[in-house]
Amino acid sequence: MDIQELRSRVKGQVLSDEATRASVSGDFGRMKVKTPWAVLRPHDAHDIVAALDFARRHRIPVSTRAQAHTQTGQALNEGGILLDVNSLDKILEVDRDGKTATVQAGVVWRDLVAHVFPMGLVPPVLTNNLGVTIGGTLSVAGLGVASFLHGAQGDHALELEVVTGAGEIVTCSPEKNRDLFDCARSGLGQFGIITRAKIRLRACKPNVRMVFMLYDDLSVFMKDAVTLMGEPRVDHLESWCVPSPMGFKTMPGGEKQAFAQWFYPLHATIEYDGASPDDNKLLAGLSAYKVVHRENRALPDFLNRLEPLFVVWRRMGYWANTHPWMECILPWDTAEGYVNAILSEMPPQALGGGHILLWPSSGKTSQIPLFMRPQSDWVMGFGILPGIPPQFLDLALPRLDQASDLSMAMSAKRYLSGYIHFDKERWRMHFGDRWPAVCAAKKKFDPDGLLNPGFIDYD
Repeated sequence: MDIQELRSRVKGQVLSDEATRASVSGDFGRMKVKTPWAVLRPHDAHDIVAALDFARRHRIPVSTRAQAHTQTGQALNEGGILLDVNSLDKILEVDRDGKTATVQAGVVWRDLVAHVFPMGLVPPVLTNNLGVTIGGTLSVAGLGVASFLHGAQGDHALELEVVTGAGEIVTCSPEKNRDLFDCARSGLGQFGIITRAKIRLRACKPNVRMVFMLYDDLSVFMKDAVTLMGEPRVDHLESWCVPSPMGFKTMPGGEKQAFAQWFYPLHATIEYDGASPDDNKLLAGLSAYKVVHRENRALPDFLNRLEPLFVVWRRMGYWANTHPWMECILPWDTAEGYVNAILSEMPPQALGGGHILLWPSSGKTSQIPLFMRPQSDWVMGFGILPGIPPQFLDLALPRLDQASDLSMAMSAKRYLSGYIHFDKERWRMHFGDRWPAVCAAKKKFDPDGLLNPGFIDYD
């Protein structure tokens, strides 16, 4: 293959030096290494069309990478063209009256928030990490602490520009080319590459009131979460599971295993302008083990609330470890049994500085067809988010696979940005009655199988 041929056909940068290729050979999971033949930093959608044409003629794969927060190599490429869409980083237009923003796919959410907050606007849903790209999270769904009210980020995409695997630039929306629109959102880059998005914004208030509660009983936590979400009393709801190490217990075989008593922090947040909200109204009828803390913050500070945690993770080495994150979304009626079963067998040190995500939400606020979730009025997200030294990965992965299989047996759906180890039967289980349509869409929009090959095992 002639690198000059590819360079002559695009406006963007084409890089093939060893250092550049090595720098994009891994992702946040740090479990897969794939080295591309070349890296393209596209100038526009037409560059991607040219790359796909080149790849088709030379029978090499094409993959899309931005911040690479995937964990199973979804953003990597072996021996083909890696599209580094961080080059598509322009905020093109903001319609203040219409409450919309049109952006290129490589814009990170933090930059969009900084741009529109002075206008009294924010995106309806933001992920915990604002340093990821809009195209990236739209491609997986995009969940956050306001999803119980507003669904996923993909629900607020009003129009997309997508380059299909067949090399066509298509503008799609609920009214136009709906089939591609529904495949691009939560489609993992398998059917097309999002290059531009028009997304909905909402009016916001400048400040938030935060109430930090702690629970020692999961069933009480779940009851209070429904109370807070159902009225609703709050604008944002965040929670997780934290261990209080108790020492070592004797297992049936006689070996000793570290164990913990688990607690459940719950942060309830209300946006406000003017006087601070009345905590008594928020807390009325709730049964928290303890109200630990209360404070007011500016909204941008709240939206970036996890940045200090990311700093700590980098300092303590967690960031440099492997990250096989197992995230699932459970129906409400099986969530308590599943969570208790997993936590009862979870040695606290196994997290390696990570944490256990607990995410109560509505099961009815998202309408994205390929964002698979249980058919339940309420759902519980649960995630084991460890940072594992590489030498212990072989011990950890089978346990995470078991937790994944158990979740699916209890009618959960996996969230696909994390550690995914599926054979074809598990892919069929995941997509359920949508599986035939998924396979048909792959053949229609990516007939040569160029885009991110090897992740989904299609029929």
